[in-house]
Amino acid sequence: MDFYAVKYMATSLLTGETYLGYIFGKKKQEPNFNGILINKARIQNYKLPSIQKPYLDFKSDMDMLVYKILNDVKIGGANRQFSAYLFSTFKKYGMDILSTKIFLAVQDGDPFVLKAIVQDILFDWAGETEVKLVAEKFNYEDLTWIQAATEKGEDGAYTYLSRDDVKNAVDVFPIIDPMDGYPLSKLDVGDPILVLVTTENKNDSKNALEGSVISKEIVPTTDYLFLKIDLGNGKIGKTVVLRNMKIAVDSYKLEASRKKRDRILEDEKEKVIGDIVNELTGESKIKYTSKVNSSDIIIVLAFSAVGILLIVLVGILFLT
Repeated sequence: MDFYAVKYMATSLLTGETYLGYIFGKKKQEPNFNGILINKARIQNYKLPSIQKPYLDFKSDMDMLVYKILNDVKIGGANRQFSAYLFSTFKKYGMDILSTKIFLAVQDGDPFVLKAIVQDILFDWAGETEVKLVAEKFNYEDLTWIQAATEKGEDGAYTYLSRDDVKNAVDVFPIIDPMDGYPLSKLDVGDPILVLVTTENKNDSKNALEGSVISKEIVPTTDYLFLKIDLGNGKIGKTVVLRNMKIAVDSYKLEASRKKRDRILEDEKEKVIGDIVNELTGESKIKYTSKVNSSDIIIVLAFSAVGILLIVLVGILFLT
């Protein structure tokens, strides 16, 4: 287990308000969370997502619901205050400490501890609450497989997977780490990358493969990138993914890859010589200086004239 997700619905026994939210995170890491409140008078105006839904679907519906409610003049102000309350409460308990407690409770499969944690979070705002919740466990591979299966892309983005140069390539998807992963957009050609095979024949789909980026192309007018990946043994992987996605990387191998590339570029730069070096490197390595300037020429001519006059005068003296 690498990640947890808790979806909850609570009702205040004091005010009758309904609270809906999620908490997503990992051990010893600050969690992602969101929540809303709806009073009895407004609850009929909204369709609340079911906490039985898979986490990614629930989160998507919740985030849209939050946007709508914040723009509701009757309860938008209260929800902005509630959002600030949630943040301050998480901070008061210590975000990484609270996230670790939730992680351990989900890992142990203890719903009573989870309900007690959610009730404690809501208590200073809502008083005693009745809580229903559903928790999910995720590994990196599980979360990646779910994301790959639900990824749809924009029109035209997935036509890249049918190009002639990748016709025989394997469909893969990068291992994602939404909490503290490395931004995919910053990955360069040659950098290491971890992926899952996502073809229909997915016998090994839960085993991460290590490869290196062969090419990275921006899909025009979209937020997607097309990647070709060297999987070793002559195998090539292909994928289309959102450019702002965070992925799991081996930081040591990534750093080694960057240092190797810097050394190669430095070596190549030093090998560049000649008259056009300034066009390639921005500066000239060969400085040309004139050995004779105009003042030197004037002085030489002056001494030459004086010398000629002296020779003429000496000749005249000898002849007379």
